[in-house]
Amino acid sequence: MKLARIAMLICCTAAARGQTEQDLADGKATFRSNCAFCHGLVGGGGRGPALNLGRFLHGSTDQDIQSVIQGGVPGTTMPSFEFEKEELANLVAYVRSLSGERSKVKARQLGGDPITGRKIYEQNGCSTCHRIGSEGSVFGPDLTRIGAGRSTEYIRESVVNPSSDIPEDYAGVTVITEDGKHVTGVRINEDTFSVQLRDSSQNFQMFQKDEVQQVIHETKSLMPAYNSLAPQELQDLLAYLDTLRGDLNAGAEVKKEKGIR
Repeated sequence: MKLARIAMLICCTAAARGQTEQDLADGKATFRSNCAFCHGLVGGGGRGPALNLGRFLHGSTDQDIQSVIQGGVPGTTMPSFEFEKEELANLVAYVRSLSGERSKVKARQLGGDPITGRKIYEQNGCSTCHRIGSEGSVFGPDLTRIGAGRSTEYIRESVVNPSSDIPEDYAGVTVITEDGKHVTGVRINEDTFSVQLRDSSQNFQMFQKDEVQQVIHETKSLMPAYNSLAPQELQDLLAYLDTLRGDLNAGAEVKKEKGIR
């Protein structure tokens, strides 16, 4: 019965926008061929933002969504795509159809305290690698908008098993110098003759390959796995991360409420 109501809602939404069921089916096929690898088979997110949360990072109008698809997002892994006008319209309609009750379901599933979650974030030294707004480090991914862009399931997996999906921009590399010193960091650039990395102190270093013993491409994430957190601690941390949606004032309120400095 519930599935029938959701299907009816999607069809009514499509009809209101002048889209037919066939248009949505065509949009779905385009999505699965071009977008699902990063955004998930049904828009639940992964390497790319979740698209079924009822909110979009770069604007909510059809034109906003089209602009992101056609122009990509500079500084991210989102590329630009070229589609025919009708194909693009059907894709946008399908992306919109993914949004439903997901946001409400997500809120119910979290069941944590974001204020306590903020303390857990700080106690575990997360800011030594991650940045929120202007605070923290750029060694790891920026978390300023993670609550708006990633599903709870993806964030949870990233915390307890970060090696399950390592973004290419944060792949690790270890250089063993001639004197046996190990230097590990995020690979920034590499070619036949050299490798450049950013270490945990946010220093850039470049090495000539013929002047070092070895260059090792790490297969595990440089982020440690926080799988020893108690279940409630994990829920609290996820609840805090969910508040990070680009609104830095909201984050400040979480800190202010219990005098977190």
